[in-house]
Amino acid sequence: MKIAMVNDTFLKGKGADQVIFELAKRLGKNHEVAVVAADANFPEKNFQIKLIKGRKLVTKSWKDFLGIFELFKYRRIADEYDIVNLHHSTLFPAFIGKKNVFVTCHGSPPSGGGEKNIRKILRKLVNNFTKFLMRFNENKIIAVSEYIKNTLIDLYIPAGKIVVIKNCVDNIFCPSKNPVETYILYVGRLEKQKRVDELIKLSKELNTPLTIIGDGFESEELKKLVKKIHAPVEFLGVIPHNKELVKIYQNCMFFISASEWESFGLIFLEAAACGKPSIGYNVFAIPEVILHGQTGFLANNYHELKIYCKKLIKDKEQRNKMGKNALKFSKEFNWDKTAEEYKKLFKMVDISV
Repeated sequence: MKIAMVNDTFLKGKGADQVIFELAKRLGKNHEVAVVAADANFPEKNFQIKLIKGRKLVTKSWKDFLGIFELFKYRRIADEYDIVNLHHSTLFPAFIGKKNVFVTCHGSPPSGGGEKNIRKILRKLVNNFTKFLMRFNENKIIAVSEYIKNTLIDLYIPAGKIVVIKNCVDNIFCPSKNPVETYILYVGRLEKQKRVDELIKLSKELNTPLTIIGDGFESEELKKLVKKIHAPVEFLGVIPHNKELVKIYQNCMFFISASEWESFGLIFLEAAACGKPSIGYNVFAIPEVILHGQTGFLANNYHELKIYCKKLIKDKEQRNKMGKNALKFSKEFNWDKTAEEYKKLFKMVDISV
């Protein structure tokens, strides 16, 4: 099969883009695979990268609504490949009527980040409308979590048309025999919806070092906050999926996130695979990757977040017990198995037509 994995970007540090990389390098062992995007910085590994002239579809600018004119640059891809796997649902209108298209829904975060109300409303309408259109696609729609499946059902997409194939964790993530455990850790984008400011305040209030990995629109404001309140926080920027990142996970006490929205939560599984418990909010897909009281804690508010954080800081025995449970749980999420599930779906399309 000739397979095209399509997104507006293919950049390190972005969840959906990492998923594309993991799938493409596995499917590319036995098939001709290309990743098509407007911008890319991943290395080629069993696949080719094909850049298409375009722009990032969501930049939180009014210019995003001109994106409709960008979409149809992608349509010709459907005639060049046996299978087209879209990883941005906003691209789907360009492929209406094409019989070889699969859409992987990674979800759309709530509008925000300083957007004016009219832009929030328009963005929500665009996101929901493009997802609604997917009910007319001939092939199965792939949801990365049960939460995403339910949001699609709410948009009148038949449940039988949706298949849940969860994201997984790379096997480079593994425990260390002698972790240092001197800090708590956050890995992810630095954007308003991630509420990293809460973690910084928590670090100050508990007088516990916090290491932050990632970058984003809020980076400078968060650094100013650290200086203002004199919090023991270290920013390490973006670190690729490599031994350095694994080592940072291994040496933390536990992983923590105050994100108000996650469509899946790959970061929690990366921590789990390194034998670390996680703390996160009890919202959206996060309960699918943190088992409350077993692999970590699910908080309902900042007060609970702080209480659970105190518990794990003080009780090393509980950290270790939860870490072992988390490691065992992470084994259920295997990229090789997931790639096989994608392959089975793709083979359902009659490429001879």
